[in-house]
Amino acid sequence: MHQAARPINHELTELARELDTVPVEDLPDGGVSLAFPEGGRDAWTCLLGSFLILFPSFGFQTAVGVVQDYISTHQLADYSVRDVGMITAVLVFLTLFLGVQVGPLFDRYGPRGLLICGSLASFSSYMLLAQCSKYWHFMLCLSILGGISSAVVTTVAIAALSHWFYRRRALASGICMAGSSAGGAIIPLVLRTLLQKYGWTWSIRIIAFMALACYATGIMLVKGRLPISTQSRALIDFRAFKSPRLCFLAVAVFAFEFIIFGCAALLPTYVRYTGLSLDVQFYSLTVLNSMSLVGRIIPGFAADQIGRFNILLSLVVITLVVMAGVWLPFGAHNEATLYAVVAIYGFGSGGWVSLAPVCAGQLCRTEEYGRFYGTIYCVAAFGVLLTVPIGGELIQSTTPKALVGFYSAVLFIGLVSITLSRWAVLDWNWKWKVKV
Repeated sequence: MHQAARPINHELTELARELDTVPVEDLPDGGVSLAFPEGGRDAWTCLLGSFLILFPSFGFQTAVGVVQDYISTHQLADYSVRDVGMITAVLVFLTLFLGVQVGPLFDRYGPRGLLICGSLASFSSYMLLAQCSKYWHFMLCLSILGGISSAVVTTVAIAALSHWFYRRRALASGICMAGSSAGGAIIPLVLRTLLQKYGWTWSIRIIAFMALACYATGIMLVKGRLPISTQSRALIDFRAFKSPRLCFLAVAVFAFEFIIFGCAALLPTYVRYTGLSLDVQFYSLTVLNSMSLVGRIIPGFAADQIGRFNILLSLVVITLVVMAGVWLPFGAHNEATLYAVVAIYGFGSGGWVSLAPVCAGQLCRTEEYGRFYGTIYCVAAFGVLLTVPIGGELIQSTTPKALVGFYSAVLFIGLVSITLSRWAVLDWNWKWKVKV
């Protein structure tokens, strides 16, 4: 989001990077400033606004499994789990895939206008969703309109933080992304009550007005700090894959997103197929996203102190051990065991979400970050598109255990990839005790 630095500023930027300090900014008079705000009223209010915007946007997507399971047993009962899963898959795919295209618009126009347009479109998608009864209704209103509008509001809300934080960016990113976890924890509980009392139409309308209140407050709080740029920059450049460290990180992020949104969308269906009670379908998502909220904040704080790759690698190892060693053989036996493994998985996956983009920032110069980030998440978006249909077909045609085993295998691929990416960052000279 910054203009290209003049030669002397570029040298200072590299020096600042080596000293583990903040980057250099150009000033209108040709001087330089060595500090981002890293806090203060405007920075923290912007962070609060981003949190509120992610609550009904990404938050709804992390709780979308409740909606998917409901419509698969009501309005779309004649369709398979795989077919219904395509609706939520396209929603999340468009959010990630189009989100990286919003960056140049943010650079050119700033956050306010984009947030207003995206919020109104998102509110409209919820109101239209309340009236949906056929498959193509859901695909147009929830998947297409919902995905496009979420791509705008979430990207702008996250990108605005880059104007205010650098050294504390992992912490700020974790707090911001905790907004989606908070939404994913609260929305299932709200829908659990509303669907029983008011039915589908008014339940979704109430969610729509909750979203509108969050969006309105967020629009007032989120603002940019740096001058807008008139230069168009490509955010996807597959030539970046000439870097081995980027290739391995991209594979890891693909695996992470594949598992995260697969579990978010299919967990209620998994619970139904295991024979556990209806309440567990709602409460399991609340447990998952509540722990994900904690997992997005605490690891972000620790990562700024110990190293982003180090913390991310540790979280992946812990989560894989729990998924393969406990969830796979014992997760469907009783409610207590399921809640326990879902809680640990939620904490770990929350850390993946907040730390993976920050790790991407360590693989490149500051001015290349948008291109690296966009390229990685363009690839990861296809994982999101595939995970729900594949997982839905797997759980319907085999057993719930097969789904957990499959996701454990995918996570193992992610573990190997993030390990290789860390090794590449160290120029293939592995060290255990180094901040990276």
